[in-house]
Amino acid sequence: MECLMKPQLCVNSDKATDDYLQYLRQMNITHCFVMFSNDHSNYEDVNRILDKVRKAGLTVDDAGNGFLYKHPSIHLGLPDRDAWIEKYNALNRILGEAGVPVGYIGNSRVSHIGYFEGPETHGAKGRTIDMAEILKRGPAFEKVVEEEELWECFEYFLKAALPVAQEHGMRLSVHPSDPPYPMYEGYASLMYNGDCFRKAFKMADAIAPGVLGMKFCCGCWLEGGQAFGDILHDLREFVRDKRVLTVHFRNVSCPLPFFRETLCEDGYFDMTKVMRLLAEEKYDQALYVDHIFQTSEATGGDLAQFAYATGYMKGLMHMACADL
Repeated sequence: MECLMKPQLCVNSDKATDDYLQYLRQMNITHCFVMFSNDHSNYEDVNRILDKVRKAGLTVDDAGNGFLYKHPSIHLGLPDRDAWIEKYNALNRILGEAGVPVGYIGNSRVSHIGYFEGPETHGAKGRTIDMAEILKRGPAFEKVVEEEELWECFEYFLKAALPVAQEHGMRLSVHPSDPPYPMYEGYASLMYNGDCFRKAFKMADAIAPGVLGMKFCCGCWLEGGQAFGDILHDLREFVRDKRVLTVHFRNVSCPLPFFRETLCEDGYFDMTKVMRLLAEEKYDQALYVDHIFQTSEATGGDLAQFAYATGYMKGLMHMACADL
């Protein structure tokens, strides 16, 4: 069976060098996503960088600017949020007109206690979460932000963003909170289980049906364990509903309250089951390894880590497709 999945890697707009683009092509990576810096989030630079990436033989599946779509003024409903939403929408208009099919939305918060060695990391350093330590932290903002308030702000954002994306032929993708815990650092999480996504899709479809999709982060599902939902059941549901625009293919040592990120083959879940499901469902969207270990340049650094993780993921993908 032909593999329909699209393994991709990230291209940062300020690091889109000829050497890096060649590195992707030498691994037979033909798809990517582009993260634009603030300095490059304008018409001229967006189109210049997209043109360079495409001429290197890469298809741009999705793109955005994390500073804009995660901006606290938007997600906390601060007085200047409309100005920041307009900057966000302005970039999506440029991306949509340039033929980028998917952008990003949501606060996608990320917290951890650092990168540390452990029995699962083979001498490298893995991102580590210890909720006992994280829950000791004070509020991240001047006030405690409750979940109801966060959803009100998200709905406001959706009402402003979804029609613009729809008009320009784009879909928008939302990522889980990481770690997927309902409240920490005085700030509620938006997406901490499968039902949060179902709520978001229902809310969004009342505004612009089908425009909102998701990054299905296997890591976050596994971090949350049963509190997040059954990973295989939820993945099949959301793939069949055409909500999954990217799968983040990664594993962890165990569910919360403490875990360390691992290589795919070393975590507590059998990732071959995820890949077989994607092949069975004829999933035809992006596939990305997402997180890597921290290592030294002497042992290959980030490029070696991404090459290994991506190669392992691609091997499982071809195996799963061949088995059907």
